[in-house]
Amino acid sequence: MQNFLAYTVLGICLGSVYAIAATGLVVTYSTTGVFNVAQGAVATTCALIYWQLHIGWHLHALIALAITVLIAAPLLGIALEVVVMRGLRDTSEVTRLVIPIAVLLALSGACTWVWFRGGSRAIVPLKFFGEKNVKVLGQAVYYHQIIGVVIAVVVVVLLYTLLYRSRLGVTMRATVDDRRLLLLNGGRPDRAAMASWAIGSMLAALTGVLIAPQQGALQVFALTLLVFDAYPAAVGGRLKSVPHTLVWALVLGLAREYFDWISDAGQRWPLVHNLRNAVPAIMLFAALILLPQSRLRGAVVSRTRERFHVPTTRQAFAWAGILIAAVAMLQALMKGAAIISLANGMALSLMALSLVLLTGYAGEINLAVYTFAGVALIVAWQFDVGPDGLATKESLSLKAVVLAMAVCALVGGLIALPALRLSGLYLGLATFAFGIIVYQLVISQTQPVDISLFGNQYTVNLFNTGSLTVPRPNWLGIDFRSQRSFLMLLTVMFAVIGIGLVQLRRSPYGRMIVAMKDSPAASATLGMNIVRVKLAVFMLSSAIAGLAGLMWAAQMRTVPNNSNFDGFSSLLLFMIAVVGGIGYVSGALVAGMLLSVLSVAMPDIFEMLGRELPSLHWLFVGVIGDFTKFVGPAMVGIQLGKNPSGIAQQVMDGFRPLARVPRGAACWAAGVVALWFATWRGAISNWTFALVLIASVVVVPKLFMRIWPDRFADMRRPTEEHPDLIGIARPFTRADRERSAVHPRRPRAVRPRARTA
Repeated sequence: MQNFLAYTVLGICLGSVYAIAATGLVVTYSTTGVFNVAQGAVATTCALIYWQLHIGWHLHALIALAITVLIAAPLLGIALEVVVMRGLRDTSEVTRLVIPIAVLLALSGACTWVWFRGGSRAIVPLKFFGEKNVKVLGQAVYYHQIIGVVIAVVVVVLLYTLLYRSRLGVTMRATVDDRRLLLLNGGRPDRAAMASWAIGSMLAALTGVLIAPQQGALQVFALTLLVFDAYPAAVGGRLKSVPHTLVWALVLGLAREYFDWISDAGQRWPLVHNLRNAVPAIMLFAALILLPQSRLRGAVVSRTRERFHVPTTRQAFAWAGILIAAVAMLQALMKGAAIISLANGMALSLMALSLVLLTGYAGEINLAVYTFAGVALIVAWQFDVGPDGLATKESLSLKAVVLAMAVCALVGGLIALPALRLSGLYLGLATFAFGIIVYQLVISQTQPVDISLFGNQYTVNLFNTGSLTVPRPNWLGIDFRSQRSFLMLLTVMFAVIGIGLVQLRRSPYGRMIVAMKDSPAASATLGMNIVRVKLAVFMLSSAIAGLAGLMWAAQMRTVPNNSNFDGFSSLLLFMIAVVGGIGYVSGALVAGMLLSVLSVAMPDIFEMLGRELPSLHWLFVGVIGDFTKFVGPAMVGIQLGKNPSGIAQQVMDGFRPLARVPRGAACWAAGVVALWFATWRGAISNWTFALVLIASVVVVPKLFMRIWPDRFADMRRPTEEHPDLIGIARPFTRADRERSAVHPRRPRAVRPRARTA
C-alpha cells in the first residue's frame, strides 16, 4: 500500500506537467484549427533559452524564467503565427499538418545548430530549489515537482476562464468556427490568433523548463519526444475541453508510474523497458480508436488552394522515358559520391510514391512510412536474407521482396481496420503512434526473442547486432549489385510504379478514390463501400512503402536500428512529399531528390568549398553547411503556405511555355544533348554543364514568351478580384477606399423631345 501511494504521488506530479503541455495544444487547436505538432520543439527551444540564461549567463532562476516564459516564448509564438501559420488560410488539412511539422524540424535543427553544433556537449538543466524535497505520503517529492502541480492547476483554471468567460476567448473560438462571419461582426481574428499562439508558446515554455530536469542531459529530439507523450491527454480532451485534458493527463502520468511499480522498474523482462516508453503511444492509439468520433458531414466540398492536374497516359509514358534517359545520361557523367547521392534520392522518391497514392489521391495521412520500411526489412532478413541472424546472402531475391510487400500490405490492412473511422489529423496521429509502438517494441529490440508457435519454440533475432545488412538484387540474370546498375533499377522501378499510379488515377477506381477524398458522405450515399476502398488503398500504399523500404535499405547497405525509425524521419519524408507536390508522381521525384540534396549533397559541396578555401572553412562548413544540413529541409517546408500545390506544379508552370512552341522546345532539347555530349567527351566540366543547364531552364521559357508574345497572351491577363470579397478575403486598403468612394456625377445634357404632330 505504501508503494501504491508513493507511485500515485509521482504519477500526479508527472501528469501535471503533461497537463500543461496538453492544454497548450488545446488552446492553439481550439482557437486556430491548427494542431501544433511543433509544441515539443517550442518547449525544447525555450528550455535551452532558460538554460542559457540561468546556467550559461548566470542570471537568477526567477529572472531567467520570467524572460523565457513572459518574453521569449510569446514573441516566438507571435512570430510563428504571423510569418508561418497565417499563410495556411484556405488550405487542406494535410497542408495544415505539414507546416507545423516543418516548424518542428526547423526549431529542432536550429537548436542543434546553435547549442550542439560543436559535437557532443552536456547540457544539464537544474531543478528549482535544487534537490530539496518534502515527504508526501512517505514519498520524497522535490519542490520542483510541487511547483509543477501548482502551475498545472492554475493554468487549467485560467485557461477555462479565458476561453469560456471572456470576450477574447469567445473571439478566439469564433475564429475557427467562421472567420468571415467574425470579420463582418467587427472581430479581429488576426489578433486573436496571435494571442492564442502566444499563450500556447508560454505553456510550451513552462513544460520544457519543468520536464527537462527529468531527462538528465538535455537532448533536442529526446525532449521533443517527451512532450509528445502529452498528445494522448489533448486527444482525450477532444482538443477542446481543458478540464477533460487535465483528467487525461493525470491518468497518463499515473499509468506510466504504475507501470514502473508493477514491472519493478523494468527489471523483470527485457521487453518491459521499451514497453514503458511505448505507453503514451499506446494510450494515444487507444484514445483515437475508442473515443467517439464526429459523424460524416454533408456533401460539402471545402474550397482549398491546392490544385492537381492529372496527366494523360501518353504524357506519363513520355515523361517516364525522359526520366530513364536523363538518369542514364547523368550517371554517365557522375562519379563516386554523386552517384550515391542520386541513388539515395531515387530510393527516397520511391518511398514518397506510397504517399502520392494514399495522401495525394485518397486524402489519407500516414506518418509512419519508415515503419513499413522497417517491417519489410525485418521480414526479408528473417525469411530469406539471413535466417540464422548471422550470415547474409549475396543478393536480395524476388521471393524476399514479394514476401515483404505482402506482409507490409497485411500490416497496413490491420492498422487500417481500427482506423477506418478516423480521418485527417486523427488518422495522422494514429499512424504516428503506431510507428512509435513498432519502434519501441520491435525495431529497438537487440536481444533474441523466444516465440512459441504450435508447440514449437522459435528464436527470432530482430536487430541483434544493432543493424542489418541488406544485399542488392541479382534478378533474371542481371546483376544490380554495382552502384550504377542499381541506380538504373531504382529509376525503372520509379517509372513503372509512377505509370501505374497515373493509370490508377485515371481509371474508374481512381475516380472513386478521389470522390471519397472530396466527400465521404456523398460517396457513401451513392452506394460506394468506403471501408473497402479505404482498406484497399491502405494495403496498396503499404506494399509500395515496403518495396521502397527494401530498395532504400539495399542502397544504404547497412541500416542501424537507432536511426530513421523513431518517427522524425517519417515526419520529414511526409513534409517533403507534400512540398514536392503530393498529388503528382513528379512531386515524389522532386521530394526524394530535394531531401537527398539538402541532407547529403549540399553539405558535401560546402565541405569541398571549405577545403579549397581554408580561410573561409568556418563559414562554408561551420555556418552555412551545418545550417543547410539541420535547418534547410524544414525551411523549404515552411514556404509551402505560399504554394500549397507544391514545387512540381511550379516546375510544370515554368515549362508550360515550351509546350506552346514545340520547335523551340526541340531546339532547346537538342542543345542540352549537345552540351551533355561535350561534357561526356571532357570538353567542358560537370560544373559548367550543371550551371548552363540550370540557367537555360530558367531563361529559355521567358525568352520564348518574349519572342512569341501572341502565343502567351492568355497567360498575361491579370486576374481581377471580385469586389464583394474585399474586406472578407483580405483587409481594406487605402486604394480600395479611394476606388469605392462615391464621386459626384456630372449633370447630363437634357435633349429636347421631338414634338409629334
